[in-house]
Amino acid sequence: MALSGFKHGLFSRLLTVCVSAALVCTAVATIMFHAYREAITKNRLHAELSSQAMALAPIVARRLAINDLQSTPFVLRAFSGLNYVTCVDLMRDGLRLASWPMPGCDDLKVMGVDKFVDVPLGNGPSLTFKVRVDEVHLYAPIWRETIIFAGCSMIMALIIFLALTFGFRKLVLTPLDGLKTAMLTSTPRNPVRAPLYKKDEIGDIVKAYNSLVAAARLFVRRLDKSQMRLADSEKRFRDLAEVSGDWFFEMDSDLKLTFISDSFYKIAGLAPEDVIGKRRDEIAVSSIAKGDLAAHLADLDAHREFRRFEYEVTIPDRQPVHVSISGVPVFDDEGAFIGYRGIGVDVRDIKENERQLAETNRNFGDSVSYASHIQRRLLATNDMLNQHLGKAYAIWQPKDLVGGDFYWVKRVGDDDYLVFFDCTGHGVPGAFMTLIVTSVLDQIAASAPAGLPTARFMTLIHEGVCRQLGITAGMRGHDGLDCAVVRIDRQRDILEFSGASIDLFSITPDGAVSRHRGSRKTLGYSLDQGVDQIGSTSIPMGDNAFLITTDGLLTQVGEATRRVMRTRRFEAGLKEAGTNEPARLIRTAARVLKAWQGREERRDDVAVVTFRPNDLRAK
Repeated sequence: MALSGFKHGLFSRLLTVCVSAALVCTAVATIMFHAYREAITKNRLHAELSSQAMALAPIVARRLAINDLQSTPFVLRAFSGLNYVTCVDLMRDGLRLASWPMPGCDDLKVMGVDKFVDVPLGNGPSLTFKVRVDEVHLYAPIWRETIIFAGCSMIMALIIFLALTFGFRKLVLTPLDGLKTAMLTSTPRNPVRAPLYKKDEIGDIVKAYNSLVAAARLFVRRLDKSQMRLADSEKRFRDLAEVSGDWFFEMDSDLKLTFISDSFYKIAGLAPEDVIGKRRDEIAVSSIAKGDLAAHLADLDAHREFRRFEYEVTIPDRQPVHVSISGVPVFDDEGAFIGYRGIGVDVRDIKENERQLAETNRNFGDSVSYASHIQRRLLATNDMLNQHLGKAYAIWQPKDLVGGDFYWVKRVGDDDYLVFFDCTGHGVPGAFMTLIVTSVLDQIAASAPAGLPTARFMTLIHEGVCRQLGITAGMRGHDGLDCAVVRIDRQRDILEFSGASIDLFSITPDGAVSRHRGSRKTLGYSLDQGVDQIGSTSIPMGDNAFLITTDGLLTQVGEATRRVMRTRRFEAGLKEAGTNEPARLIRTAARVLKAWQGREERRDDVAVVTFRPNDLRAK
């Protein structure tokens, strides 16, 4: 039945017409394409044969002049470069002088069409090249291209015409189908509205039909007034069931309570005369902000639905009851507001759980704040930085109250050391890692008899961290750190640097910035990862300043670009300082970070230290 309807429908007819049009268009286009390609090929054939003949004629003429007929076929063999040429005869005045291949086209019985090319010679009669062409081989690519063109054209034509067909179905037939379905399913007692898709001519027809439906519905409502009252009662039950809670309530158009189920009186300890006939703000309530109550009353006055409005009902000599209510406005058949229906829920247990959770969070926050105080006390002070590094400034900004970025300075032997590191993670886990690393550093400093090369210092840090974390040979851990070790040898005016995934920047007095790359290795994680292969770089100190930063700055995502900063942009920002004054450099680094980050969330801890070793402050 459905198939028969489709065959005789408007859509099937249009589809048939479009497919037929696609076939006709494809056929015409294919014929024209084939004719065009055939003409191009003929022109190419003539040009190629003429060009080849003109090129060979002088050579052949010289061979004939010395009566060298034996080598002439080898010259004619040059036509074999044209894959559609099967044989060539050289003729003069109707006589065949030479052929390729021997003994000649006529004797070999080679299939093909003969093409004659006359080449005039200035000092004698013209030469004629009789070239036999295999047209099957010549025109085979044209037929393949024609078949491909026909297939592609057919597909494109079908796509275009089918798109038009289905567009017609969506824009015209679908609205008509909706109107047809509505008309077929409508009954006198249950008229069905048709969907309105577009505001066009068909939409005007649908609007006219829907106007008739509205009139029919009004007529039915007047006949079935009693049934509508029953439906209203059923709707009241459904509204209450949808927001099921501990009790039900109803309010009239003046927002006065007209009904509350018995469970409310048991929970609140109130009597009906304490509640019925009063507005909610007239009932004894407490622990509710005036702004929240005003917003709630504004929703009621505007006849808006409200959800989970919470307040406390306080009764003398009883514990307050924390309740949450939700309600929906109710309107009559004419659209006039007649009140609210809703439910209430006792949320005392929920509020108690929230209070306990808030207290737990507060205790945790206090603990983290105290941990931050301890971590800051372990961090090298500005005086310590100046004492060991010369004129120095630092930025230490953990993402949370505590973080995994840290720096440590101390004199070992006759040299001053800066160890700058970024531990796994941030927050509390990162802070615990900094305690482990600083403990390892203190042990190295205490046991070292004299100054250590930075590469050896790095190896001792790696071994000590693995030992503290219980990472043994062949075992893979989950914690580690990026690290840089700087050794200041003032006697030789040399700064020695070793880095594990942290780079060092040197800045000349005129503001030129150079980057000294560290190894791409990390410390920790695995005992057998070749940390002892990390080398060191010696840099003359002179009047140079130095800056070192963790990847929290370099990998910060920018608000404008949504990309990370990276080293190249940071170097460009440092050059804007135009000097190597440490105070100016640290302010420039902070400004570059702030401008790049904008309002974007901080992604990681940030630490920066800049110093000029030979600019020693007076102690």
